[in-house]
Amino acid sequence: MKILHVGKFYSPIEGGIESITRFVVETLRGNVQRIISFNNSRTAVDDDVDTVPVVRASSSGVVASQPLSLKYFFELRRSIRMFQPDVVHFHYPNPLGALYLLLSIRKENKLIVHWHSDVVAQSFLHTLISPVERFLLKRSDAIIATSPLYRDASRQLRRHREKVTVIPCSIDETRLDLSDSEDVKVEEIRKEYGGKPIVFFIGRHVEYKGIRYLLEAERLVKRDCVFVIAGQGPLTALLKEEFKSSRIHWIGRLDDGQMRLYYHAASIFAFPSITRNEAFGVVLAEAMYCGCPPVTFTIDGSGVNWVSQNGVTGIEVANRDVVAYAAAIDRVLSDSGLLRTYSDNGVSRVNEMFTGRRVADMYLRLYESLVASAT
Repeated sequence: MKILHVGKFYSPIEGGIESITRFVVETLRGNVQRIISFNNSRTAVDDDVDTVPVVRASSSGVVASQPLSLKYFFELRRSIRMFQPDVVHFHYPNPLGALYLLLSIRKENKLIVHWHSDVVAQSFLHTLISPVERFLLKRSDAIIATSPLYRDASRQLRRHREKVTVIPCSIDETRLDLSDSEDVKVEEIRKEYGGKPIVFFIGRHVEYKGIRYLLEAERLVKRDCVFVIAGQGPLTALLKEEFKSSRIHWIGRLDDGQMRLYYHAASIFAFPSITRNEAFGVVLAEAMYCGCPPVTFTIDGSGVNWVSQNGVTGIEVANRDVVAYAAAIDRVLSDSGLLRTYSDNGVSRVNEMFTGRRVADMYLRLYESLVASAT
């Protein structure tokens, strides 16, 4: 089978959608594959990633998270004409790419639309692109949503529910398991913070991640603990200036190895995202796999509250309710039996639902059904 993957960017350019795209490509090894993406510069590049050809079209800039490139259109059209894919796997949001695809795709090409997220923040932009979204979903042969909650809440997806298959994001469990020698490093991290329970946050410091609400909650948490804040972003300097508690420790960006150690060292994973920009939460599933129970906000229509189940794998409180968030942290830290129950349940849920092996099987079944429908 010939498969053309179409998205914004591709590895080694980092990002949540980019990591999912690479996982899909690796899952479908044994087929003939090709990737069309934007480059994050004005230079066009053709290269290979793990023997799969990648075309990176030059970009003249980014507007409202959308790379701009006319080269992308010509490369996409050329690939469809010359490569003649059996299936086009398109990753959305990418409105300009969707327009280019609709102008290029042929009747004989099967189309999978991988709907990672609605366009949430740019309401004016969405008014302009909604016709493109409607035509894209109408043209699709199959649609992937990352959770049943997102599928049911998305106005665009509700119109095409019969086409939608839920395939969650996956974790790479091999990247999260500790080696024997790393148990010592986990204990060293705990000792670094005086043996106090660690409330751990990792993510970009942007508004929808809700980090402000976590830091406001810190002022209300009664238990003796520390708040370890990893990552960085446009809000970092402002937040550091505003929140100066001795319990808050800013540790910057972590590599995969360091992140794994902190997942295992922490007692609570703070995941205070507040909007549907947070469509799933891969780091949430990663923390649960490592036995770190989360405290989350309710986000209507987001997969976050499907990944972690309230009262089963962690605690979920009303969106932006700082008092309730602090009380949830205190409750988990005050009850070792509850913490252990949430931890065990979280590990079980991720193993049952979100490991690479489980999710890969879902992709393979979807592709098999597409091939069967074409014969």
